[in-house]
Amino acid sequence: MRSDRLRFGDFELDPSNFELRTGAERIKLERIPLELLILLARNQGRVVDRTEIVEAIWGKNRFIESDSAINTAIRKLRRVLGDDPASPAFIETVPGKGYRFTAPASQVPGPDDSSALYARGLHFWNRKTPESYIEAIRLFQKAIDANPAFALPYLGLAKTWIMMGIHGLQPPNDVYSRARAALTKTLELDASLAEAHASMGDIAKGYDWNWRQAETHYLRALALDPKCSLAHQWYANLLSITGRHNEAVEHAIAARALEPLSVGQAGFVGFTYFRARRYGIAVRELESALTLEPNAPIANWFLGLALAAMARFPLAIGPLVTAVENSHGAPIYLSALGWVYGESGDALRAAEVLKRLHARAVERYTSPYDLALVHAGLRQVDAACEQLEAAERQRVMRLTELNMPMFDGIRAQPRFKALVARILPMPEEIAASA
Repeated sequence: MRSDRLRFGDFELDPSNFELRTGAERIKLERIPLELLILLARNQGRVVDRTEIVEAIWGKNRFIESDSAINTAIRKLRRVLGDDPASPAFIETVPGKGYRFTAPASQVPGPDDSSALYARGLHFWNRKTPESYIEAIRLFQKAIDANPAFALPYLGLAKTWIMMGIHGLQPPNDVYSRARAALTKTLELDASLAEAHASMGDIAKGYDWNWRQAETHYLRALALDPKCSLAHQWYANLLSITGRHNEAVEHAIAARALEPLSVGQAGFVGFTYFRARRYGIAVRELESALTLEPNAPIANWFLGLALAAMARFPLAIGPLVTAVENSHGAPIYLSALGWVYGESGDALRAAEVLKRLHARAVERYTSPYDLALVHAGLRQVDAACEQLEAAERQRVMRLTELNMPMFDGIRAQPRFKALVARILPMPEEIAASA
């Protein structure tokens, strides 16, 4: 990947750092529109057809609604560039063909190798798929090898390990111990990084189940940088867990305001309303989020859960199928689909999902939480609790979701109630944190 930056008009495009700037200001832009801008700018003056765009951004032989996805990305680019489609200064539409980048672009020297590697790793981290996390780890480690005194790649490693723990892709003991070690090194090199403190908070929340310590870390992060979107989002999650839903919504909305073109942050607002059991507004927020990126697995996952909680099962299945297909069958999304099948009375399809998850578990780590979720949808109480107790022994992060609607069908069972009492904050803890 070339590291030269490109200047055009009042803008500077840095492919290595995956950034678009105007002056000193970094412009917020999602991955797909930014990848498209890099592709067009690097081919300045040449028509780039739609087939080439799809292969460059999504890869060959990928099924997507390409026309809609490309059109959406072009609209976002025109919005941030201030480009008029009727009289374009930057991107010309060539009817029936594709697009041409028409603005004169000059090259300026690129960043050092460690910065470029870190930026590429962050790009893959933002994709949030099992495959992209592996690539992000490889690139962050290369950045560390290139410059061991550079703090950000250690932070990138920690954030990636945390996300792998959240998504149940590797055993919690492995990923969270690695994340903690990487964060310790990060803070040795730069104790002022707000995201490092927020990440420490997420370990305290998701692995240690220490709610007060987690809140201390999040508040420290926000004191260092009130505009740290990650800190607002992860703190919102803690506030939901401890039952402070109005505050949670406020922080989720703040995270979205800081990254207005991020489908992940927009979707998390809907998810926070879902956790507060405000399903109608959750669905509206999630449908709005999906206008940013219709095939985004995470927002489709949230939407499927919210619709299912309203017993709108036929409508819930579609988004969850989209999430599964566009994540190559990631278990976090597959298990939600299995839960909905069970809740809707389709025991056969739910059993098929369980079979897929068990087959996956033979080859690689599969979180017992994901298996438990499908059993809960089928009202198989003992099987669900057995898997949840295994998840408790492993300290699976997503046990913080036990108060969510997915477990309402088995909530009254004594074995499940005992599990909740051991893991989730008691009323006095919530009062002490409020």
